[in-house]
Amino acid sequence: MKKLHSERALSVLTASAVVARAGLFLFALSLASAVPAMARNTRPNILLVLFDDVGFMDFSAYGSDTRTPNIDALAKKGVMLSRYHSSPFCGPSRAMLMTGMDNHQVGMGTLVETVTPEMRKRPGYSMLWSANRTTVASLLSAAGYKTYVTGKWGIGEAGANLPNRFGFDRSYVMDATGGSNYDAKPYLPGYNNVDWFEDGKPIKLPDDYYSSRTLVDKMIKYIDAGDPDAPFFAFLSLQAVHIPVQVPTSYIDAYNGVFDAGWDVMRKARLQRAIDIGLVPPSTKLASSPKTHRAWDDLTPEEQALAAREMQVNAGMMTAADEHIGRLLAHLDAAGKLKNTVVIITSDNGAEAGVTKFEGFENLIVRGIELIEGFDTSPENLGQPGSLTAIGPEWASVSSAPFNLYKFYSSEGGLRVPLIVAGPGIKASGILDAPVHVADLVPTILDTAGVSFDAAAFYGRSALPVLARQADRSRSADMGFGFEVSGNAALYRGQWKITRLAPPLGDSKWRLYDLSADPGETRDVSAGNPELFKSMLAEYWSYSKKVGVFELGPDDSAFKQLFKNLMTKALHKYWPYALGMILAFAGALYLAFRMIRILFRRAVV
Repeated sequence: MKKLHSERALSVLTASAVVARAGLFLFALSLASAVPAMARNTRPNILLVLFDDVGFMDFSAYGSDTRTPNIDALAKKGVMLSRYHSSPFCGPSRAMLMTGMDNHQVGMGTLVETVTPEMRKRPGYSMLWSANRTTVASLLSAAGYKTYVTGKWGIGEAGANLPNRFGFDRSYVMDATGGSNYDAKPYLPGYNNVDWFEDGKPIKLPDDYYSSRTLVDKMIKYIDAGDPDAPFFAFLSLQAVHIPVQVPTSYIDAYNGVFDAGWDVMRKARLQRAIDIGLVPPSTKLASSPKTHRAWDDLTPEEQALAAREMQVNAGMMTAADEHIGRLLAHLDAAGKLKNTVVIITSDNGAEAGVTKFEGFENLIVRGIELIEGFDTSPENLGQPGSLTAIGPEWASVSSAPFNLYKFYSSEGGLRVPLIVAGPGIKASGILDAPVHVADLVPTILDTAGVSFDAAAFYGRSALPVLARQADRSRSADMGFGFEVSGNAALYRGQWKITRLAPPLGDSKWRLYDLSADPGETRDVSAGNPELFKSMLAEYWSYSKKVGVFELGPDDSAFKQLFKNLMTKALHKYWPYALGMILAFAGALYLAFRMIRILFRRAVV
């Protein structure tokens, strides 16, 4: 009996040992399988938020009167760059941001709307990407990242270079320079619609579409549906604050009185604020405003009230975008993902100076187009569906202060924009005064993700050592970097910059500025530094040849070509209306002539 009990006990122990060993094996197996997942999860998520047409001082962290508390909180946790440079045109900027190359090297030498027939013959202006085009998304995807994009794409020919072809797992994009924030209505004359795509397929927007809210909702949906064990790269490309500037009325009313002092006073105030914050040196001065700018005091009280309200729409739209960014960050935090997410927030170029108000015959044509298209540009409808609100050049000078000019120009106001980076590996260290090029962001993101790459394969250089406070600059002081779009050109080398501004506000002449003392670009120092000026010009021409710039003539400008291209589109679309108006006018003249003849005959009789 004892023997039987012993055998049973032994069998139980043996079974228990087997089970225990099996359990240990399964535990070890699960642990082994978990190790790669854990390793993957240690790689940071990357959230890139791109605003549209936000000037250097448009975030409140940079001294704006606009309230952006969520963006400001990130700035306090990370770093703010005071010398981050992007292209002055949106499409070229986005091409560089996605490839790490100069825009000409990837066929995006300018905007589709400003390309000339001569440019089309050059590879730098093809507006098309080949199937093997490498992007930050394709490189991250190959390294195990899940990749998502929502919002404005706008790179090259509409529908030709969609993100689903270049490494993005999910995409919900507007492939145009801009459009309504409430529907797919275009803002440019001659266009029939704005093209939207999801994963490469044409779609219709939801009835309750509002750009910032819908784009964040879609991004949250993509992230939540993705592989939880894989890190993600999320590119949130906002429509805020591109023309038409639009936002619900409550956001506009929240800024009542804020902009009543006018652009002349507020531009000076922002200069002082930028100096106080430490964004620019105390020696900075404001460049003179172009003669085409209106003086605030020359406006009637009614005109002042309307102009202030337009800037309220702009500020309200940015605050709304900030709130929706906050929603996304809160969602990531609740999911336990935010602490391992590097957040990058920037703008594609300087503030937009476009206008929607004209005078004389031009105003008659524009009002006719607005009537045909169903726009409601009344003061009561500012920022609402059907509106066509824009802040204009004077307010754009405030947004891009303390720098000269704005979008479309290679002045600091067109090229220098805010950049905020926060997250793991980025210490809270305030303002960084290190020159960084938009193409630098691709190798910087790859470096952050721990993805190996050939540095020589990019025009950009990783700025991660700079952001992590391990280096003062990503390039040596004697190594320059350049920009060129439609005749607007610049080359930076350390504290120095040469630049050429195209018409209508430029004269196509090269000038040299010392940005360490004069970031406002008020004093051309080329005469006092002839050898430096000559050397930098030679470096620019070398850059121009290397990347494939088509150099425009001194009287050519993007604005002339834009007007020509838009007029061609407009004539194709509106000629039936024009013909109808001509026939109606001719008929009215004929009836008037007949009436006059009848009256004349009666008077003679």
